[in-house]
Amino acid sequence: MATTMSTDQEQTLCDAVSPSKLMQFTKGVSKWVRLSGSEDEAKSFDYVEETLRGFGLDVQRHAHDALVSWPGPASLETLGADGAAAGRVECITHSFAASTPPEGIEGEIVDAGAGATPSVRGKIALIEGLAMPVKARAAEDAGAIAAVFVNPAHLHEMIISSVWGAPTPETVGALPKLVAVSVKESDGAVLRARAREGGLRVRIRAEVDTRWRKTPLVTADLRGQEDRFILFSGHIDSWHYGAMDNGSANAVMIEMARLMSRRRRRLRRGIRFAFWSGHSHGRYSGSTWYADTHWNDLYRRAVLHLNIDSPGAKGATDLSGGLTMAETWSLAADCVRLVANQNLERRRVTRMGDQSFWGIGLPSLFVGVSEQPAGDSAAGAALAALSGGHASGGLGWWWHTTEDTMDKIDRDNLARDAQIYARVLWRWCTVPVLPLDYRLTAGEFKETLQQLQRAAGGALDLEPALEAADRFAAAAEALHTQAAPLAEALAHARGTRRQRDAAEAINTALMRAGRALIPASYTATGPFDHDRALPVAPIPSLQPAARLGQLPEESTERHALQTRLVRDRNKVTHALDSAAETFEETAARIGGRMSG
Repeated sequence: MATTMSTDQEQTLCDAVSPSKLMQFTKGVSKWVRLSGSEDEAKSFDYVEETLRGFGLDVQRHAHDALVSWPGPASLETLGADGAAAGRVECITHSFAASTPPEGIEGEIVDAGAGATPSVRGKIALIEGLAMPVKARAAEDAGAIAAVFVNPAHLHEMIISSVWGAPTPETVGALPKLVAVSVKESDGAVLRARAREGGLRVRIRAEVDTRWRKTPLVTADLRGQEDRFILFSGHIDSWHYGAMDNGSANAVMIEMARLMSRRRRRLRRGIRFAFWSGHSHGRYSGSTWYADTHWNDLYRRAVLHLNIDSPGAKGATDLSGGLTMAETWSLAADCVRLVANQNLERRRVTRMGDQSFWGIGLPSLFVGVSEQPAGDSAAGAALAALSGGHASGGLGWWWHTTEDTMDKIDRDNLARDAQIYARVLWRWCTVPVLPLDYRLTAGEFKETLQQLQRAAGGALDLEPALEAADRFAAAAEALHTQAAPLAEALAHARGTRRQRDAAEAINTALMRAGRALIPASYTATGPFDHDRALPVAPIPSLQPAARLGQLPEESTERHALQTRLVRDRNKVTHALDSAAETFEETAARIGGRMSG
């Protein structure tokens, strides 16, 4: 269960974090433009691999096939009445957008506002905001021949595919077929004004190199006393030099490997450092391949997925918005408070940032920990809104631009963020009882089910799931009551054999509960597949319940949806009952041992 205890050893670890080494490691990774599967990206992987081997870690280098998309040159020309080019507008194209023929494509621009409408059929949609998969798909479905996205003041590299990782026969048809480019806000305003006058025609040329490539992946194991480990991950591939995104994150990982390798004898659990490719240009293809290929090992042995992305940025003073699961929030909040003296909000981790391990049932903690203050970055704020609505400035105006260079890294902020990860890692590696608080998870399930019940009206009976949620809440509370004093006692002494066996039983129960509940809470496809890279609400399989009341009562569509929802209700109920039963049996067994 979650602990708020800070030890002298934990403080010593934080004090040992070296700002100079963090900057050195960031520079070491960020010497090259790291397109997924490129030769320059391989040089960064070489640097990381060599450095980790120097710390005595068990390093493995993998190479796997990934569908990767590199944006190439793009141009946008306004056309005169005679069809000749009348002007040029600076633009970029995007990963997984379609290429045009060499001569380009021509069409009339229609102002589509924040999203596509039927008025764009056969035309070019001018869309406000970053080039996101939802907007790109809407434009394609509406019949647009191309989309022009209006960015804020800078052009931001994006990926418009929603297919998570490598496509399957079920998802390959969802790969985009849309030509897509982005322009700056100032140019977009001119295009919008002329489009509203009517008759504005443009010519777009775009080259996008989308094909299967061999991409690298490095893991480095630091073994603990137990067979279990924390999966600590971050991507190496980047847009341009990517000093913040994601060189500084790789630097924190390397620094944690340096410091923790010196303390390996004190670790109950090990750490598996994982460096991905394919994050930016393959829609999380590296972490997805790893989840698929090492599914059984992760299911049996991994206790947490700790992710890191874009720490230590200049001006990143807001540490209240890091993403967590309900069960991982308490410890994270304590670590943020101790390092930064800020209160971490409870923000549910969203479908982004190499969160490829929900189907396995792996608890997740963080994507990033620090952001710009609210109002500092229009692009960052747009991204932050997609990741849960936290009112911040996101990751800075330079995010996904050519300006993401070493001058955007703040040495002190990077050391601060590294200290948060150091505290989190130390506790997860050393505390006798896994720091998971499933009481908060039970509350989240019940609240969501109650909302869905109200939305469905009388069209769907969710009472079985609600009863299971109440049962799980009681079981989580009972197990916590037993675990808390046990965790406290074992934190200060080796304890008795019975106490150590009880802690092991609790840890096994906590892992089993996560394997049951996390797929139900976070996925629609379940344990062995991957949902699309689209916003996901809690208990996604039951979210269509709100549609039932909108369908004609005797329609086949309503009956079909109701049948689907009853089956998914049973799935969720079973997950909650299974977790409750695991906790109940463990609490009874521990009670018998400790009193015997």
